[in-house]
Amino acid sequence: MSRKGPSIVSVGLGAAILYLGAHAVTGRQGLVAFVDLQAQQEALQERADALVAEEVRLEARAARLRPGAGFDNDYLEERARIMLAAGESDEIVFRLD
Repeated sequence: MSRKGPSIVSVGLGAAILYLGAHAVTGRQGLVAFVDLQAQQEALQERADALVAEEVRLEARAARLRPGAGFDNDYLEERARIMLAAGESDEIVFRLD
């Protein structure tokens, strides 16, 4: 065998290893993409948790306005006053944003 044969194979294998290694790090399914996906997953999980908490809060508010055992007449009056900026004839209403 000549000396050029094994060196060409070595260079070819080395280039293939470099290519595959670079692709494993920076490719579409590589390490960098994996880290980005992990960050996105954490952000989406935080958003989902916040939405679940908001849903629970809104459900509790809605339950206070449903007829039946949970109905809260004072809460209904409070909400109506806030939404309509209304009050009794002897009251002064200040609307704050």
